[in-house]
Amino acid sequence: MAKDSGEQKPGGWMAPGSAMRAKLHAWWEGYDYAEKSKPDAGAPPTQLAAAEPPPAIPEPIHPDPIRLPMDGKVIVKDAWPPERMKVAQMVWGDGFTFPGGERLALELGREMGLPTGAVAMDLGCGLGGGTRAMARELELWMEGYDLSIDLARAGDGSSRAANMERKAPIGLLDVVDGSFKPKRYDGAVVRNVFSLVSEKPKLLTRIRHGMKPGGRLVIADWAISHDDAMGPDLEAYRLGEATAPRLSTIERFVAQLAEAGFEVQAKSDITDAFRAAVLEGWARIDGIVARGQLVPAEGQALVDEAQLWSRRIAALAGGELRFAKLVAARPSE
Repeated sequence: MAKDSGEQKPGGWMAPGSAMRAKLHAWWEGYDYAEKSKPDAGAPPTQLAAAEPPPAIPEPIHPDPIRLPMDGKVIVKDAWPPERMKVAQMVWGDGFTFPGGERLALELGREMGLPTGAVAMDLGCGLGGGTRAMARELELWMEGYDLSIDLARAGDGSSRAANMERKAPIGLLDVVDGSFKPKRYDGAVVRNVFSLVSEKPKLLTRIRHGMKPGGRLVIADWAISHDDAMGPDLEAYRLGEATAPRLSTIERFVAQLAEAGFEVQAKSDITDAFRAAVLEGWARIDGIVARGQLVPAEGQALVDEAQLWSRRIAALAGGELRFAKLVAARPSE
């Protein structure tokens, strides 16, 4: 005969043994372990009163809600019809029109070092996939802006569809006449914006004006390796862009940040990691084509996008085009 373990099925008594096992059994049966003693044979365990449900957690309230602009002066010439948006997301991920996807967005977002509930801006947000990821995963109030009115409208629509119109609204970034509310933002991420802006110091001053003292500015953007860079691959890249790039070296941009009143904390050339992200995205192209789900206009958009990124990759491989990350802060007052 098997030795009696001293245990019975749920509903009976559990003999003394592991305190943890006893506590788990008490939890299962619904009695207080601290007050439990061996009952008389057949006596049911003492039941606790039904626990009250935990109080509902109130929905967080935005500290200073505003409506983001959806009009202003547009400086980019890049057209983003629905077909291009669709194929770009098939390559880079849902809500993304640029390499790196959610992984890069969250990496940049974490560099801001913000606490839960902080308010931050995401300039150059595209369709807002990264903006929504930062709002969701980092528990921030994000506000995304893009240079393209097409992407801004579509991105804001996506935020509304995801019930994130308050956590991650999207608007148009007007770098000519636009401005930000003074000391509104605890931090800022800027992606692929400064390489398209001729008056970088002016935009930097506006961003600084909109940030709180001590807030971090995190930038990821194109750069050139040296001031007189003009090789054939870089020239083909420049001519192939719908909006003429306004590139500078990392060192020159660091100087412009300092002139605008920021303290530069870190600078790095992340070209290798960025190039790997590009190739990772384009590795999906065979599957996209094999599925045969593209209408002719979408197929042409995929070809155009492939040619665009082919020129960019060649310029990166040539060494004169780089991709950089910089971290700066508005000094505390």
